[in-house]
Formats: sequence, C-alpha cells, structure tokens
Amino acid sequence: MITMDEEWISVKEASELLGISRRQVLNRIHEGKLKAKRDNTMWLIHSSLSESDEEIPPSSKKFQEETSFLREQIEKKDQQLTEKDKQIEKLQEQLERANEALAEAGHRHDTVVMQMTKLLEYHQQPFWRKLFQRKQLPQPAEDIIISEVKSKKE
Repeated sequence: MITMDEEWISVKEASELLGISRRQVLNRIHEGKLKAKRDNTMWLIHSSLSESDEEIPPSSKKFQEETSFLREQIEKKDQQLTEKDKQIEKLQEQLERANEALAEAGHRHDTVVMQMTKLLEYHQQPFWRKLFQRKQLPQPAEDIIISEVKSKKE
C-alpha cells in the first residue's frame, strides 16, 4: 500500500493544483520539469511543484541533443536552398541571354545564306544576260544586317 508523505502528491492532485490535465503533468515529469518519483505503478510529484533539482534523465538529454542537431541541419538545408534558388535565378538569366544570342545568330545565318543564294543565282546567269541587262549585284549581307539591327532599335 502506498503511503503518502506530506511532501509528495499524486498526479491527480498535481493536475488540480496546476490547472492542467493529467497527461500534461505526466509530460512535464518525462521532460524533467517536475520533481517526481515512481512508487510501483504510480507517479508521485513533489508538493513544491517546482522544477526538478535532479539532473534531466539521460533519455531526455539524448532527445534534446538530437532535436538541436536536427534543427541545425534544417537551418543548414534552408541556407543551401536559398543559395540554390539564387544560383537557379542566375542560370535562368544566363539561359535567356544565350537564347537571345542564339536567335540573333540564327537570324544572321539565315541572312548570309540568303545573300549567298542571290549571289549564286546572279553568277549562274548566262554572260550575255549579265552584259545586256546590267543587273546589279545583290546588296552585301553586312549592309542588310546593319539595316535590320537599326530598324529593331527604332
């Protein structure tokens, strides 16, 4: 049979004094926040209801260490994610510039091919047609590119 000293009270009495549920009292005991001892199957809480003078149980210390370690890991991962987001933004900007340059290079390529085709057509005409029609040579590709760039800027 359990003998109750004046210094020790039951979980029910502690919950009534603290104004919290029995489960919360037991949680505080397991967290090491309340000074308590076990008597067979029943927990007894010191009547002062102050925090435990005893050292935190090793299992709670391990839990606290693991929790703090995991918090540090989460912070590191958050920092890494922020850095990765910045890198992604920079790479997207570079990709956009590269796509613009590629489109411009493709346009230049098309212009040069067109000019080469015109020149080839001109040079494939019979000599007498060149002589009598006096058809002008096609405009150089450089002039066309310069005029197109100027028109884009306007």
